[in-house]
Amino acid sequence: MLERLIEDYADRGYQFAYHLCGNVDEAQDLVQEAFFRVIRGWDGFDQKQDFGNWFISILRNVYVDSGKRYERRNCVSLDVPLDAGEDVESYADVLADGEGASLLERIEKTQGQEEVRAAFDTLKEDAKAILTLCDIQGLSYEEISRVMDLPVGTVRSRIFRARAGLRRAVERAAAQEVLE
Repeated sequence: MLERLIEDYADRGYQFAYHLCGNVDEAQDLVQEAFFRVIRGWDGFDQKQDFGNWFISILRNVYVDSGKRYERRNCVSLDVPLDAGEDVESYADVLADGEGASLLERIEKTQGQEEVRAAFDTLKEDAKAILTLCDIQGLSYEEISRVMDLPVGTVRSRIFRARAGLRRAVERAAAQEVLE
């Protein structure tokens, strides 16, 4: 009877496992481990239950357990203190760049830059242009006035509006990220 169940549910289990992990070898290993657990726990199986549901539940648990084992074996917190006996306090300190910025600071800075860049891309072309001239290229209001052929007062107001628009776009993106 057990052999028949394995024949009947091997393909269904494999399809489920493959959708979970996306890897052929890992899916096969998960199904094999799930059947091992089925055989080991066969005496505890209530014959009134649907075997397919029980098997898929075991398979899902095998997948979750394998992920936890992998994380325990292969993940290290960057904040773990080191016993190196040196000036280094954690892995994040070891991975600091030459300018003293830790890995975490660099990641935060990079993520912040990407968010600002994405928000910048949502602005209208004239707002992008004026912010690029002022904040990226560092031109003075007078220089921007000559480049864009606008009065200095107009340049100032457009820079103010463009910065406000950028700030709103960043805030919208941050709010959207919180909701996700």
